[in-house]
Amino acid sequence: MKSRMASIAWLFAVIVFLSLFITPLFGDYQFLGNVTAYQKEERGVLLTCGTDQLRVAVLAADLVQVRLARNGEWDGGPSYAVIKTQWPAIEWNLAETTAELQITTAELVVKIKRTPCRLAFFDKSGNLINQDDEALGIGWDGPEVGSYKKLFEDEKFFGLGEKTGGLDKRGNEWVMWNSDIPAYTNVTDPLYQAHPFFIGVRQAGAYGIFFDNTYKTYFNMGAGNHRFYSFRAERGELNYYFILGPAIKKIITRYSELVGRMPLPPQWAMGYQQCRWSYYPESEVRALAQTFRDKQIPCDVIYLDIHYMDGYRCFTWDQSRFPDPAKMLGDLRRQGFKVVVIVDPGIKVDPDYFIYEDGLKGDHFVKFPDGQPYIGDVWPGKSHFANYTVPATRQWWGSLHRQFVEQGIAGFWNDMNEPAVWGKAVPDVVMFDEGGKKVSQKKIHNVFGHLMAQSTYEGLRELRPNERPFILTRAGFAGTQRYAAVWTGDNIATEEHLEMAIRMCLGLSLSGYSFVGGDVGGFVGTPNPELFARWIQVGAFTPLFRTHSEYNSSEQEPWSFGDWVEDVSRRYIRLRYELMPYLYNAFRQSAETGVPIMRPLFMEFQDDREAYAWHNYTQYFFGEDFLVAPVTRVGQRARKVYLPGTAATRWHDYWENKTYNGGQYIFVDAPPERLPIFVRAGAIIPSREAQNYVDEKPLAQLRLDVYPREKSARTFYEDDGRTFDYQRGEFCETQFECVAIAQQIDFNIGERKGKFVPAQRQLLVRLHGQAKAPKAVLVNQKRVEATAWQYLGEQGVVEVRLPDTGKAQQVRLVTQSARLGRQ
Repeated sequence: MKSRMASIAWLFAVIVFLSLFITPLFGDYQFLGNVTAYQKEERGVLLTCGTDQLRVAVLAADLVQVRLARNGEWDGGPSYAVIKTQWPAIEWNLAETTAELQITTAELVVKIKRTPCRLAFFDKSGNLINQDDEALGIGWDGPEVGSYKKLFEDEKFFGLGEKTGGLDKRGNEWVMWNSDIPAYTNVTDPLYQAHPFFIGVRQAGAYGIFFDNTYKTYFNMGAGNHRFYSFRAERGELNYYFILGPAIKKIITRYSELVGRMPLPPQWAMGYQQCRWSYYPESEVRALAQTFRDKQIPCDVIYLDIHYMDGYRCFTWDQSRFPDPAKMLGDLRRQGFKVVVIVDPGIKVDPDYFIYEDGLKGDHFVKFPDGQPYIGDVWPGKSHFANYTVPATRQWWGSLHRQFVEQGIAGFWNDMNEPAVWGKAVPDVVMFDEGGKKVSQKKIHNVFGHLMAQSTYEGLRELRPNERPFILTRAGFAGTQRYAAVWTGDNIATEEHLEMAIRMCLGLSLSGYSFVGGDVGGFVGTPNPELFARWIQVGAFTPLFRTHSEYNSSEQEPWSFGDWVEDVSRRYIRLRYELMPYLYNAFRQSAETGVPIMRPLFMEFQDDREAYAWHNYTQYFFGEDFLVAPVTRVGQRARKVYLPGTAATRWHDYWENKTYNGGQYIFVDAPPERLPIFVRAGAIIPSREAQNYVDEKPLAQLRLDVYPREKSARTFYEDDGRTFDYQRGEFCETQFECVAIAQQIDFNIGERKGKFVPAQRQLLVRLHGQAKAPKAVLVNQKRVEATAWQYLGEQGVVEVRLPDTGKAQQVRLVTQSARLGRQ
């Protein structure tokens, strides 16, 4: 009996010992097993779990990389998204108990459970922010790999790039697989871009996760269950980055540091852009340009779609339609227009086509495994496609822009680069080259458009070293913002799509993509005149402001819908140009920090629970200080607006002399000619006179609209708006500060700092919220005569004029009636 008991005990001990090294199995699924050993490394710990390894690396106090090596094999392929791979050394500690390992930084704690290996992330106060599902954790099924996270009751999810639906992605599964889907709906998924990054928001704080995998990926954000959310890839490695907030802005700043930020674009690209499929021949383009100037409607950019080409051959002109491109481009440039042309990736199979022959000779096209070049059908017919994974091919592609650049083309529009072909699918067996290793379309598909944009950007930097490129792309991946702006593809001229355009741009913004926009008026179909007017209003407060429409559609220019729509369009396009100094500063802030220009309410007021309400997802901030509440329904004449914050937060109606407390809903009149806009107390809004195009006139008077609160400050940035000289110190900054106490408001203008010297100009300081005329106005401690200032009673504004000397100055109002805001 004792011998039998001893045998059973020995067998049980063996089973327990072996279980430490065997990965748990759940049918076909396998999940990461127990920690059997670990090794402390310079940046974190390397965990051994049977035959598998998991590396938890501390890159920054708020940034941790988690990477799995199944059977101890690491995927050595490059990251197409991550550009920062070297991080400054930081202090971190590793502690252990029999149950867990614990990594601690100045901002977060990572607890690693030993049995089985599971991760949990805490903030420095001990609040649980994110954790693996206890049973599932990290797992795989054949080549598929994924991570399963506990789903908390209060958890919301934002980001994931270019997605339809609401801003909160909870309750659905989302797919990352770049797809050409014209006339998509509010439930279509996937679309043109893949951004495997999201922000989780809980009451305890926010966090971000970037899943660095280019294969087809799936984000189940609690779809069909209440237990977990997951992110999975059909192939490739499990490699994700965890970013601790708690602030959403902080997460986006750190994420954009990891994958890159939008470079500061040329200022002309921030102006109004007119496009359709297609403007041709040359006479139509010239007539379009002249009409803009005759009607005094500002415009900087005209697009040429595929009909400018010779038989849809890239980098060619149809000589019958455009007999002298260089002359046309020069004439348009003198009128203030920049021309952007479309370039698709498909290269026509034609022995008489020089780019086709050059591509074959240089071995620049993708192939099947047997070495035969892949042929897909697209606009030119049978076409080859460049192998952008090869550096030499990217350089070759960039060089193809030379003739167009020399002729005067200002920007390039990369379309059909998902890649799109007739039949909708490039075969999975099409092969690319990754550092000498053959990889399939399955891995490269989602970064094909990204690499095309990179090739174009780098080519333009080579051809015009000191001129900022402008590239617009339809397809992209995490990090494509380093190279190109993006638009939301082939939308429809409906009210629903106007609302979708707002939400989709906000989703992209939350994913680190700042230079975004949708086709104003809708690409497919013809908008109702009032709908077009409303869309123009939204476009004026969107980073990319471009009207576009499909082939054989009705005309869709600002004057195409009657006089009153033309007047509304002119008014809001001109307003865009008046606010160009404000907009340029918002772009600059985004280029420096990654914080987007277009922001949901909850990005600025993260603790205001009402800011997360679904019906508030079509309100947004434009830059730091404008709150925009568009009207999206034809016939609607009033707008319910939520003003975030608390009773101490102060909001100013942009159009009327009215102020409101935050933390409440209000109803405002919204006739067709009015876009409801509000300005937060503390704002200092720089603006100028409108122009027909950027740089038409020097900035003769800088207008500063000041909305006082107890104390606020803004930095005003300037450079030449065109070149990269700002990277060599050719810029200047001026600090503006407003300090308001009971009987006095001081507006302080700091000394201009920096190498860039703007043209001589005047300042017009406009102090809002003044119920009565001030008792006195002082400039630089001296009382000024009434001729130097005026009180506009109906507006509640005091205007003061003074020269901009570049030196420190002060405007003081002596008053007993200033209405102040605290936040």
